[in-house]
Amino acid sequence: MKKFIIISTVLILLAVGIFGYSLYYYMSATGMINKPASTTETTAAPATASQTGSKNATEAPANDTAVAATGAGVFSENYEKAARYVDTLTKEQLAGQVILGVCADTTTAGEEINKYALAGYLFESDNFQSMSAEEVNQALKDVQSQAVIKPILAAREEGGSYTTISDLYSFSDHDFNAPRSVFASGGLQAVEKDELEKVEMLKAAGFNLNLAPVVDYCTDSSQLMYSRSVGDDLDTVAAYAEYAAKFAQAKGVSVALKHFPGYGTIPASAAYSTGAVEDDRAADEIRNTDYVPFKKGADAGAHFIMMSNVVVKNIDPTHTAALSPVLHQELREKVGFTGVVMTDLLDDTDYSDYADGKKPVVQAIIAGNDLVLVRDYATAYTDILAAVDSGEITEAQLREACTRVIAYKYTVGIMS
Repeated sequence: MKKFIIISTVLILLAVGIFGYSLYYYMSATGMINKPASTTETTAAPATASQTGSKNATEAPANDTAVAATGAGVFSENYEKAARYVDTLTKEQLAGQVILGVCADTTTAGEEINKYALAGYLFESDNFQSMSAEEVNQALKDVQSQAVIKPILAAREEGGSYTTISDLYSFSDHDFNAPRSVFASGGLQAVEKDELEKVEMLKAAGFNLNLAPVVDYCTDSSQLMYSRSVGDDLDTVAAYAEYAAKFAQAKGVSVALKHFPGYGTIPASAAYSTGAVEDDRAADEIRNTDYVPFKKGADAGAHFIMMSNVVVKNIDPTHTAALSPVLHQELREKVGFTGVVMTDLLDDTDYSDYADGKKPVVQAIIAGNDLVLVRDYATAYTDILAAVDSGEITEAQLREACTRVIAYKYTVGIMS
């Protein structure tokens, strides 16, 4: 009898052990138990011609407080992974990953993107003249395949006069009017239909970002952004921003809501200005109207917001919005935006008077932008690198911007 009890006890303990091991294996395999993060990334660390500088031993760690504090939000699932990848980059590569360059020539774009470790390119219609749709797609694939750090491939496809490919002969089936004209003829439903068609066209061509839509709130035809905006009603503009972020973006092309905090009542004559234009409205008026569409889009998960080059006198009288730490803080805290903040073109006009004695691209990073949009990306790269060396841009600031850009790339599948 005693022998039977002993054997039974051993068999029961063995069965419990086997069950426990099986349960642990199942929970591990299904992700119910978190495994330690692998120290090897699936995306190899870049090795480019610009990798001449060694990592500085005083660099902030990948998960330093400044970076960790901004990790929550639209890219949160990939933020730690991005921080680990950023930790493998050289100072030179970090400087390049905060630049979105305007592509000068598709035939040299692959070489240039690695030379300066650019985050990506904005392409314009001049890049694709006389190309078929298949050739446009191949040109983008060539850049993507050559880039060591996989790139953002951006278009500006608003409709109307502001297009990258839809006005080309090879895309003649796509003829998008300006959103305001579309709204006038068919309401918000027609605008939303157009937005989806733009996304599908851009996705098929090979783009992953559209620098649109314009969600500036304009109510008078004398205003600068009137023809490029969608309607006179604030709820309509906000609904457009939400739709683009929530539904169109889900089709595979990110949107950049622009131009925060809004051009508002800036007159059309400002297009001929040689300097920055000024908005002298009361701060609360701007916050209670112009901020609303950006808030709606941010809540819907917009990946990008583009800053304007307007001086908002009653919020920050000494900087353009793109160069203003105050307006970046309001975008993060009052609007609640957690995605990538980028500038509009910074070298189309001289904004030095609004840059606190620094180069505008340098002040842009200090103010809180994650990406600067420039035509002369070689000079921007040199200026940013010099500012890091001098301490004007701290390594923590540069890492924070890069981490958000890389987290975006992981989130949408540009990098894996």
